[in-house]
Order: sequence, then structure tokens, then C-alpha cells
Amino acid sequence: EPLLKGYQVGLEIGDNVKACYCLVGRMYYLFFTGRTLDSIQQELEAAANVMTQLKQEENKLKITILLSSVKKLRGIEAEAGDESMDCMLATTASTGDVTLSAYVNLMKLEVYILFQEWREAIDLVRKAGNVRLLLPSTFAPVRYSFLEALAYLKAAQLASGWKKRQMKNCAHKTIQLIQGWAKNGNVNVVHYL
Repeated sequence: EPLLKGYQVGLEIGDNVKACYCLVGRMYYLFFTGRTLDSIQQELEAAANVMTQLKQEENKLKITILLSSVKKLRGIEAEAGDESMDCMLATTASTGDVTLSAYVNLMKLEVYILFQEWREAIDLVRKAGNVRLLLPSTFAPVRYSFLEALAYLKAAQLASGWKKRQMKNCAHKTIQLIQGWAKNGNVNVVHYL
């Protein structure tokens, strides 16, 4: 586990920011690779405590976003998780933290898709704009693009007339983007295929 090793090395050399950045990456990696939600929740809660001890509030917020999503998926504090995410979005809007806003939107979209809340998913995609440009990691923009394409495809199924064509065109553009990444050998895309 290179991210866990990076976390340990960061702590050893006194670089708490980079150590916690590796820990955040590891938590998202565990989530996106299908680890059980209860084990992820335990690790997230432990990681949040570490972030508090190390005074790494920005990284803790990224953990909190993921923890809220995991709890909602497990049926624990679902309403509180929604309120927490909305509160974070409001805070990011007032502070101009577009990266954190992008992470919140990614996780909200993930949960909407998993719960098949298609109208909420497409509303989020339309409202959030091009989140890919705001996500700094390598896997997050790819993940968002897959979810965005799914939301547009489902919206096209539910719509009729010009709205159906519009949603199909949006889905097609996103799929072409993904295909371009795959053609160019982007390992994050090839991994998902």
C-alpha cells in the first residue's frame, strides 16, 4: 500500500500535510475499490481523529465528506449526512474553495446514482458544471465522468422530445471524453474498463 507508506513516511519526517494527503487518498481508494462499508467507516473515523490531532482541518473535511456518504449508504444518519453535505457546499461557496466543493459534488453524485435518485443526480450534474476541472486527483475526475454519463443516459431515458436529444448529446460528449482518455492510455480510465 503506497499511500499508507506515504502517510507513514510523512509522519516520520514531520510533513503532516503530505502525510494526511496520502491518508485521504487511501480512504478514497478504499471506497472506490469496493471495500466493505463498515470497514471503511471504521478507518474513516480513525483517520478523522488523526486529522484532528494533527490539526489538518482541510484534509479532515475531505474525510468527513466520504464518511457522510458511507453513513448514508449504510442507512446511518442519512438525513444528517445530507445536511452536512449541503452545509459544506454552502461553506465552500462562501469561501471559494472549489476543490472541496468538487469533492462534495462527486460524493453526492455517487450516492444519488447508487440509490437511483436520477432526478437529483441530473440536477446536481447540471448545477455543478464541469467538476472534472476542479478535482486534483487522477481517479476522481474519471469517476465523476462515468457517473455523469450514467446520469445523462438515465435522464435521456426518462425524457422525451428535444430534452431527450439534449440529454443524449450530453451523455455522448461525456462518453467521447472517456473514450478519448482510454484511447490515449490513461491508466485510470483503462482500470475502470
